[in-house]
Amino acid sequence: MDDLLAEFLAETREMLAAIGGELVAWEAQPDDRARLDAIFRFVHTVKGNCGFFDFPRLEALSHAAEDALADARAGRRPATAALVTAVLAVIDRIAAIVDAIEDGGAWPVDDDATLIAALAGGDGAASPALAQPASPHSPASGAQRTIRLPVSLLDDVMASVSDVVLARNDLARRLRDAGGDLSLRAPFERLSTLLDGVREAVTRMRMQRIEHLYAGIPRLVRDLAAELGKQVTVDLQGGEVELDREMIETIRDPLTHIIRNAIDHGIEPAAQRLAAGKAETGRLLVSARQSGNRILLTIADDGRGIDGAALAEKAVAANAVSLVEAKAMSADQRLALVFEPGLSTAGEVTAVSGRGVGMDVVRSNIERVGGAIALDSTPGKGTRIELSLPLTLSIVPSLTVRSGGQLFALPRSYVEEIIHGRAGHIEFARAGDALLATVRDRRIACVTLAGVLATGEPAAPEACTLVLLRLNGGDLFALACDQVLDHEDLVIKPLAPAIMATGLYAGSTLLDDGNPVLMLDVAGIARKARLLDGPRRLVPSEAGGRSAQAEREGEPALLFTGLDGRRRAVRLALVQRIERVPSAALDLAGTRPRAVIDGSLLDLAGSELGPLPAGETSVLRLGDGEREIAYVIERIIDTVALPEEIAPSPAPGAVEGTVLIDGEPADLLDGHWLFAAEVPAQPSGRRPRCLLPAADPWARAILAPLIANAGYEIVDECYPGTAEVALAPGAA
Repeated sequence: MDDLLAEFLAETREMLAAIGGELVAWEAQPDDRARLDAIFRFVHTVKGNCGFFDFPRLEALSHAAEDALADARAGRRPATAALVTAVLAVIDRIAAIVDAIEDGGAWPVDDDATLIAALAGGDGAASPALAQPASPHSPASGAQRTIRLPVSLLDDVMASVSDVVLARNDLARRLRDAGGDLSLRAPFERLSTLLDGVREAVTRMRMQRIEHLYAGIPRLVRDLAAELGKQVTVDLQGGEVELDREMIETIRDPLTHIIRNAIDHGIEPAAQRLAAGKAETGRLLVSARQSGNRILLTIADDGRGIDGAALAEKAVAANAVSLVEAKAMSADQRLALVFEPGLSTAGEVTAVSGRGVGMDVVRSNIERVGGAIALDSTPGKGTRIELSLPLTLSIVPSLTVRSGGQLFALPRSYVEEIIHGRAGHIEFARAGDALLATVRDRRIACVTLAGVLATGEPAAPEACTLVLLRLNGGDLFALACDQVLDHEDLVIKPLAPAIMATGLYAGSTLLDDGNPVLMLDVAGIARKARLLDGPRRLVPSEAGGRSAQAEREGEPALLFTGLDGRRRAVRLALVQRIERVPSAALDLAGTRPRAVIDGSLLDLAGSELGPLPAGETSVLRLGDGEREIAYVIERIIDTVALPEEIAPSPAPGAVEGTVLIDGEPADLLDGHWLFAAEVPAQPSGRRPRCLLPAADPWARAILAPLIANAGYEIVDECYPGTAEVALAPGAA
């Protein structure tokens, strides 16, 4: 309240300074309607503010002046000298009362009734109270003084201070390189301390209490609830939290959209709430709190919540996801469909919402400023949305990198880890055009910065430095750049709209040495590289790695087409690498098909299904921990989760069984059989036989290939003379 009162006093004093001259000019030209309107707006504003702050004396004076001026505007009263004198006297009295409020002193003891009577039409010229102008304001020494400045001026000052800081840093570097004059050290350190203080003060000038953002919410809630025939109360908490002025303006529209959604199709009508055992009046909570260098803004309602199953059905109907994908989604993934374009939780389109346009824009706007949005909802109990926002948009902790001979910056809030491509635990593989990196047994998509920005020919990933970046939705990917330089606190300035429209850059700045740097938009780079795809936020280029769906829903597998065009799948645990090799490196003319890959000779499977393509061929390198074979394929489709139901093959072989993936059948390869089959044949002669129970799937699937690999013939209970069969040593 103290800040609001200070703002009221500053605004009133500013208007008082300008209104006196307007009154005199209006007296000279009574037909000047523009000046009359300006004077009327002043007293009307003072009257409204006085009612809010409970200043009845000020309210009575301004109300009387408003009535008199309203008569003059309507032509019911001429602009006589007496009227002008009376209005001037009221304005002087208002100024005296404002001085008393600001100084904390005693209010004027003069009788206001005489002034009000003069305004009502009495002869103000003979009144001593009207003849004495207000004395000049002399504030108490302890009173806080405020001035109003254009925002553009503050931005210019901030930019100038930032340039001075850059110049200071450049001077420090030059002194350090030159060995440094000890006599200059103390003055330079003092200069640095002063500059840091100025920079902090200018930064604080840009901060505003979030209650400025709250100011219009009660009216918004009241009007919208009345329009929809609902009863809603709003609870605003944390108004004392301070946020960058530009950030407040950035999130104003997203916050408004979230509140409208909450009232429109979140909070139920009174009858439905009573039937559900709730209070007749719905409750909307908007709260803000600071957590470290971020602001957490929460919008929560006690409405009907979001039905994830119904939302998934809408997504299927809109062809946003397939039926199989919708069934495989977790509860969180279904809720995330709210942020998909064209989808809405509303049952029907209204004048307020229901067209599915908005929440995707809300998420994009929040992520564009380095924020994150999280949603949690329980059907029947309500919805909670939390916005995580940086304190300021102007100063961003950053990581500077080099790629293609150019400098770039990444917000440090995204950086998870920095690893060199030559590290021993890093492996790279290609799946078609996609690059994968294996980091501590976890496969993630890898993107070269030079490739995304087209700044030159991308270097080999082994020669690059990998910056692991975690997006706001939790997805992790690796960005390969030539070199990581340093950590910097950068003052970010906006770019030209045409450059911002590319979606790859968030702003620009200068380093200490004067070199220009572009701030990268991490989420935009992920979209450019097609790493964010749809509501599941899966990484399509993760072929050969475990997808988000597979991690939660079932055993992961790689889906592909063989040389015969049939869909096949292999368990992802067996896939070591995905290679593109020349077809000439595959030898099919020998006694056994083989492939020459990286100087190694590997047994080859899958070549019997069809002719090899001309040029290059895709090959899966499968491994069981001890051996490695190659399996030739036509192309990779995707990473999938295997269903629980597998229809077994009628006889042991390379295919374990058939599974349904996305509603279509696919042959599941039997990895054990493949490794058992791709070994040299045993010498001719009668082989020892091993009896295995035909009804035991584990024995047939696991033991049989191992025993056959050891040179035994597998038989079951139906084989003639089973009593003569010798069990393999150690087989049971």
